[in-house]
Amino acid sequence: MKKYDYIIIGGGSSGLVTASKLIKHGFNVLIIEEGQKNNNPILKMPAGWIPMLSGSPYHKFYKSIPQKQLNNRQHDIAQAKILGGGSSINGMVYMRGKPSDYKNWKIATADNLWDWESLLKNYIKLEGNQRIKNKFHGQEGPLKVSDPGFIAEGSKIYIDTMKNLGLPFNDDFNNGNQYGTGYMQFTIDNGKRCDAVKAFLNPIIHNDKLKIFLKTIALKIIIENKKAIGVEILHKGKLEKVYANNEVILTAGSLISPKLLMLSGIGNEEELKKFDIKIIEKLNGVGKNLQDHHEVPFISKAKAGFGYHKENKGWRMIKNGIQYLLFNSGPVRSVGVECCSFLNPENILDHRDPKIKLYYVPAMYTDRDTKGLKEDHGVTLTSCIMNPQSRGEVTLQSSNPLDRPLINPNFLSHQNDREIFINSIKLSREIINSKPLNKIIIKEILPGNQINNNEEILNYCKKMIKTNWHPVGTCKMGKENDEMTVLNSKLQVKGIDNLRVFDVSMMPNIVSANTNAPAMAIANNATDMLLNS
Repeated sequence: MKKYDYIIIGGGSSGLVTASKLIKHGFNVLIIEEGQKNNNPILKMPAGWIPMLSGSPYHKFYKSIPQKQLNNRQHDIAQAKILGGGSSINGMVYMRGKPSDYKNWKIATADNLWDWESLLKNYIKLEGNQRIKNKFHGQEGPLKVSDPGFIAEGSKIYIDTMKNLGLPFNDDFNNGNQYGTGYMQFTIDNGKRCDAVKAFLNPIIHNDKLKIFLKTIALKIIIENKKAIGVEILHKGKLEKVYANNEVILTAGSLISPKLLMLSGIGNEEELKKFDIKIIEKLNGVGKNLQDHHEVPFISKAKAGFGYHKENKGWRMIKNGIQYLLFNSGPVRSVGVECCSFLNPENILDHRDPKIKLYYVPAMYTDRDTKGLKEDHGVTLTSCIMNPQSRGEVTLQSSNPLDRPLINPNFLSHQNDREIFINSIKLSREIINSKPLNKIIIKEILPGNQINNNEEILNYCKKMIKTNWHPVGTCKMGKENDEMTVLNSKLQVKGIDNLRVFDVSMMPNIVSANTNAPAMAIANNATDMLLNS
């Protein structure tokens, strides 16, 4: 019988932070990860993640169920399938959110350990910021954070344009005040990706107390007398069981963590009965409360020389590659987008809790929804909603653990979200027609000048809305008397001993940030709670 002190299901950002802390406290730890080793040199380059977006062995792609409110569109939803999880393949943006996000966590749990000040201590402890040295940032942590290594000329022009429109320059989106326009920071260390593997796993990789099963699928949690004692896995093509002396910790993400709970008999009674799954604990909130940042692009054709069109093709690609390898400089040091604005689209001068993160992409963004669009020099303003009111869910397709879950993002199902996007598209049009950005814009491509009234803009949004790859909330933490709560404030699964969830599925409400840095801070905070209990 294989036994470990702790079994961690999911070798992504949350899982590796958790494993690192437990190993350093002398525990034996097993990490179960479906993906493979993180050893592709292309992914270490800041720009290397971009060609992977269209498909790679490091992604697992899902299709949402047809979305009725979007004329039955189905979304493509990608999840990392690699050691290091999203930190190994993402756009490396380092973002924390704003204090009001965490104030809602504190209200939801009545626990001060989840407020802004408490989480800030965890961010600081993990961070090694290469520029900012003040009370809001850490300089000695293993997760290296830096400014963009290369900035396109169009990005600088966008910043000037937003300042002319009245938006102040913000040189730090992570100190609690997001409002403004500026350059983002990234988990990049001297021109190379600093993922969770580099920051947290490599320092313990040779420790005898650590075991990692790669290309291994967790099938269900073994529960006896309402106590988690192990995990059933598919390892090297064989069904096996591994056991935990102490606890099982789920860090499989907001799509898979609820799926595993349901397969293990924890969830809504009616849904589990559909598939003849033995009910161990009735928790109606499992898989519910799905939230995600979703976005709509506004695309324009632009003059040459201000962005990244064809910088990854032909002679330019060779030239840029040589420049990066020899001098650690040039466009390869950019992740493809350097700056953004946090704002309220209905009134750009309103500094309260910005509703939109507006990315400036110095290229004509294309994907399956714009496949008929001829690529050219361009600018894409991407409106990404920060605190959506729309809520979706994750449910089972069957009792077969190898079947993928059914995902219903439910984007644009709430009127407030629809109004925010309509206003943001209107603002994007104002921005491209403002100085000095208008001097490099040739013409609006999408939605097009003919799309003007609210109904037309909303229909455009319905055709173009897509995920920003930040699903959260499907195992939310909260108070005991909340019937939709899955976890208590220590992230223990209600009604089950020795089972916790340390990933972003614990969020009662999504934060106004890319979710990689929050995932790490959550795991760091939660592991401290475990060790101190």
